[in-house]
Amino acid sequence: MKITSFFSAVLLLDLFACCRAYAQYPLPDIEDAKFIKDCVSAHNNFRSKTNPPASNMFRMSWDPALAKSAKAWAKKCKFRHNSYLKIPQKMHPTFTFVGENIWTGTASIFSVHAALNDWFNEFKSYDFNTRRCTSICGHYTQVVWATSYKVGCAVHFCHTVENFQGLDRAAHFVCNYGPAGNYPTKPYEEGPPCSRCSNDKCVDKLCVNAGREKLISYDNWYPDWDTQPRPPPRPRPSGPPADTPPAGQPRSSCDSYCLSVLILRLLFLVLSAAGTLLIQRRFPHTFIYE
Repeated sequence: MKITSFFSAVLLLDLFACCRAYAQYPLPDIEDAKFIKDCVSAHNNFRSKTNPPASNMFRMSWDPALAKSAKAWAKKCKFRHNSYLKIPQKMHPTFTFVGENIWTGTASIFSVHAALNDWFNEFKSYDFNTRRCTSICGHYTQVVWATSYKVGCAVHFCHTVENFQGLDRAAHFVCNYGPAGNYPTKPYEEGPPCSRCSNDKCVDKLCVNAGREKLISYDNWYPDWDTQPRPPPRPRPSGPPADTPPAGQPRSSCDSYCLSVLILRLLFLVLSAAGTLLIQRRFPHTFIYE
């Protein structure tokens, strides 16, 4: 029956167009302990693998304020550098300027190590002696910038990313570094590992200093350019929320407004179909059948 087929088609289109229930993969927050550990260890792992070897490479540690700035920018879902990077102390309460790396890809395949690996592999395009790049290499040089000793990262789920055509359901990963690197000099000094560490300890070819690595929480600081409202602080649960999907499994992104509209449309379609069938029975010759 043409009428029934028509309503079925409209219902299917309505389900698809209204909800746009993308698979939204759960991504870690900036306070997630494993995420923090992965970000720090991945950076230090690659910093210890430079060729030629570095004589003055600081070991990196986590900085919550850098992570807040990274999160605030990642939420904007823009594939370009933060417009506040060149404004003194807009990105951090103590570092005058900070560095930034951005990785964007499909959310279902995101991992911190994969993003860092992509950045580090830019070494193939970098000539250490001449400081020239045959292709993109700025992510690599920031990762191995010897005097950048603090890092803060964030990853955000974006349905689409501005300036990144053809990608949806994306993981938008941003890392900020203090102090900033990528000045017109070599990223580090060549030589035996830790040979220019002064009084620092040498651990895994990196210069380690407890004072430099001290964690400062910056609880009351947020970037003033982050216009999105911040939720009030809440106690951290001892375990994952009961309704959190297992890692790697998608969850629906259809919100309450979407569901309300969908229910109203379904109700309208059901009433319309019922009315059509009633009229069809009362006036059977009004309809044309095949």
